[in-house]
Amino acid sequence: MTIVYLWCIKNSKMDKYYIASLILKFLRGEMTPEEEEKLRLWRDASETNERLFVQACDEESQDEAMRKILSYDKDRAWRETRKKFGHRVRRRRLTLWSGVAASIVFIIGLVLWQPWESREERHELARVEEILPGRPMACLISATGETYRLDSVSTQELAQVNAERDGDRVVFSDRETLDSTVVRYNRIEIPRGGEYTVVLGDGTKVYLNAETRFRFPENFSGKERLVYLSGEAYFEVAKNAKKPFIVRCDGYDVRVLGTSFNVSAYADDDVSRTTLAEGKVEIAMKGKKVQLVPGQQAAVSDGQVEVKEVDVEVYTTWMQQNFRFQSENIEEIMKKLARWYNVDVFYVNPKVKDFHFTGYLPRYANIQEVLDLLSLTTNIKFTVKDKTVMVMGK
Repeated sequence: MTIVYLWCIKNSKMDKYYIASLILKFLRGEMTPEEEEKLRLWRDASETNERLFVQACDEESQDEAMRKILSYDKDRAWRETRKKFGHRVRRRRLTLWSGVAASIVFIIGLVLWQPWESREERHELARVEEILPGRPMACLISATGETYRLDSVSTQELAQVNAERDGDRVVFSDRETLDSTVVRYNRIEIPRGGEYTVVLGDGTKVYLNAETRFRFPENFSGKERLVYLSGEAYFEVAKNAKKPFIVRCDGYDVRVLGTSFNVSAYADDDVSRTTLAEGKVEIAMKGKKVQLVPGQQAAVSDGQVEVKEVDVEVYTTWMQQNFRFQSENIEEIMKKLARWYNVDVFYVNPKVKDFHFTGYLPRYANIQEVLDLLSLTTNIKFTVKDKTVMVMGK
């Protein structure tokens, strides 16, 4: 694995990302004579360039770059996007990066604020910096019709909906009702650019992704625990053999007793996926039932269910600190980034939608960093204008 940690400078003759790609080829021994000459000319152009080249080739600098990339703190990194990222190294995540393909290049600390940049360039960069990654945001519409912003609601207000705050999540308790046969539902809506975690009255923990709607009952007094999902959520279901937990999506149900699984069921996706991490789940659709075991995924499309073995982590890293993609096409990747950063996507060249990418991208970095990293490992380039990302071929 090769990770290039490069403090690139603005260069009028050679694009900084092109220089990074040349250094990567140098480290991998894949340079052509023409590329060797271009790299030599760039190194000879200034002492700064030579110093950067030496730093990029230094293993300790590369290790330090990896630690910085992997040290995003989920609870507060979104509030510090304009500052230097990373405070604590999480060794658990380091192991996940050991399989990253050698072709993935990370450029950290791009010197975008050099004095030789024009005022217009700095202004444009500042506008891009304002496109921040997602953060904990959620709106609760109670069964009685009141609306609460869960990311800013007071403790007293939460008491009115039988809930309390626990850090950046909200824990609900079952509400006692006189008529247990009447089931009333609360609704949580996560906007684009948001995420939130809740604990339901039965103890089930639910991680809700951006642009998601989730309905759950005020209490689980019936024979089953039925919730409704449109969007994406990861469930850690509290075990209760007498009351199966059912996630109802558009056209099918996911039925469990106690397990951990991810459901991605966005209305604008052609395929809805249920990925099982632990336990056992059953997919029920139109009278048909399909059971999953850990490591399997059920893909629902056009009324059909396809079960296959998958790398579970690929479909659950959105809960953590990095996006992980495995041979995923750019159109699907950009859908996820659009929900997370609350941007629109325009394809200048529609053919690039079918380009594929495998690797990790930091979830709590600013959008320009993410797009730069993605551009380095594909034949795609991006331009950001206001809240629109334009995608085109190189």
